[in-house]
Amino acid sequence: MTAAPPPTRLQSGHASETAHLTARARAADAVIEPDRRLLGDTYAHLFVTVPPPTTSEEALDRLQRLDRAHGGFIAEILLRQRYFEDLVALGVEAGVRQVVLLGAGYDTTALRWSGPETVRFFEVDHPATQTAKLAALTAADLSSPVTSVPLDFTAGGSLRTELAAHGFALDEPCIVGWLGVTFFLPPEACRATLADLADTVAPGSLLLFDYMDESVVDGSSRYEGALQMARQVAEQGEPYINGLTPATAAATARDAGFEPVEQLRVAGLVRRYGGTDPYCSDDDFMGLVTARRVGEGASGHGD
Repeated sequence: MTAAPPPTRLQSGHASETAHLTARARAADAVIEPDRRLLGDTYAHLFVTVPPPTTSEEALDRLQRLDRAHGGFIAEILLRQRYFEDLVALGVEAGVRQVVLLGAGYDTTALRWSGPETVRFFEVDHPATQTAKLAALTAADLSSPVTSVPLDFTAGGSLRTELAAHGFALDEPCIVGWLGVTFFLPPEACRATLADLADTVAPGSLLLFDYMDESVVDGSSRYEGALQMARQVAEQGEPYINGLTPATAAATARDAGFEPVEQLRVAGLVRRYGGTDPYCSDDDFMGLVTARRVGEGASGHGD
């Protein structure tokens, strides 16, 4: 009999360490001179245990050292968020008033939101990470502007039920961000979450998710920095276990009831948002899918 794999860090009840690493990169980027920042997340420092750099030069040096070791990750971490916030702005301009972040981690979109106050933000995440985030906000004397929805994606439970119980309007469209999550989930859990999501959101809703190339997960990638990062996160108890390709990522979305409307790779993100002199590389082993909810959900809810 094959032994069961050891529990991941989250399954053991700990807050996500990869969410912390992401926050560290965002906090450092916010210190860089404004014309060279990739994001400018001025709240990310609240969630880091390692103090961020104090000068632009120090911040740039720290991020570029990380980029040289793991090319492509800085671009993906910071620029996928730029893309998501653009998507939210376009959706709100079109009348959408609900934003959902699945596996929100230490996201600060709602804290930095300057649009209509009628927009509601729902953050769905593992209870351990959510508790750590709320504690950090309390320590900074800040109240959370979001509706927190605790849910462990790997332990069952209904996204539709939990969101509805927290005031989410099932019959109104929304924008959903699912970033930095799919590659940590077993493939069956990833597919189940997408099906649950399709059963939850109204037709016309937009979903943005990112994915890791299957070549990184199976160890065959030509990007050594990506393979080193894969080994590092595995040692921290959060291994990459679900790899996709542009084709299978699109097919996975369609199978759940979403029709892809745009796909971008890291290189495309850098071209779009990096400016004339980006401080990050564009090693190409991750991608984004934007997809629109069509038809009915997995259980026949919807149209």
